[in-house]
Amino acid sequence: MKKIIILIMTSVLLMSCSISTSSINEPVINIFDKHEDLAVDYYLKDNIILGEDITVEKYNEAALIYDTGSIVKLPFKDSIRISKLKGLKGIYLYNDFFSITDAYYDAESSLENNERVILVLLDGFSLNQYKHALSKGYINFLQNYYKNEAVSVYTPVTNAGYAAIITGKTPDINGIHDRSNREMKVDSIFQYALENDKKSVILEGDIKILNTEIEPMLHIDLNKDGDTDDEMFESTLTALKEDYDLIFVHFHGIDDRGHSFGPYSDEAMNYISKIDSWIEQLSEIWEGKIILTADHGMHETLEGGSHGECQQADMVVPYFVIN
Repeated sequence: MKKIIILIMTSVLLMSCSISTSSINEPVINIFDKHEDLAVDYYLKDNIILGEDITVEKYNEAALIYDTGSIVKLPFKDSIRISKLKGLKGIYLYNDFFSITDAYYDAESSLENNERVILVLLDGFSLNQYKHALSKGYINFLQNYYKNEAVSVYTPVTNAGYAAIITGKTPDINGIHDRSNREMKVDSIFQYALENDKKSVILEGDIKILNTEIEPMLHIDLNKDGDTDDEMFESTLTALKEDYDLIFVHFHGIDDRGHSFGPYSDEAMNYISKIDSWIEQLSEIWEGKIILTADHGMHETLEGGSHGECQQADMVVPYFVIN
């Protein structure tokens, strides 16, 4: 009887070791494209992903997204073999790759050509929300200036996305991985403006998010309506009358309502409509370019909405350019 018990215990230990080793060597990840999650908790066996397992649509490339914030691009046809598994959080499949980091280079290019720029960060505005708002008639203006989808960075939270937008670099390079980080390791678009005699301003809510080369203009909720976005909008109208070359505006309200009521709630949709009308007003006055994108998206939860995961709803956002 004693020998039988020992054999059973040995078998259990061997099984547990096998499971532990398997979980380390063969991670479970999310695979997605710009439209949707193609495979949630995909079991990556033998370092190989087979296209026939996850999608019927053909893709040319895959972006491997790691917990360091790095993005590694590889060709993708019928399958892909991955050499580095440690820290792999997800895989994005695509034919054309666009990123929120593009905002930096688009703004820089405009400033180089002496074109004035408004760079708008729409906090928590996912591509899915944009599509839903568009289908329900909440967006009348921005739909005319949609350029493409854009991939956020891991971790898809404000600090990391914000830093990626203003530096053009991913978190493994700029040093901003999550909400605990504020000190960037690389220069931002505001440093570029300073070095090229361009006047810039940051219009922010009531809290400083990142330590940038110029101090943000913070706002308080003067009318006690629960938001600082309307105060920032008024400040933006004032800034348009001054000689700024670069105006950066960070609207928070879409994210706030997404968290509280859900990303597709009436509250979120109505606020997206308000933002849409504000941008239209700015475009009628501003003689320059307006670039808009989001730091991250948002997925639905039982309580409302959340983000921070390597999935399509959190990682893919819209990108607009108004010339």
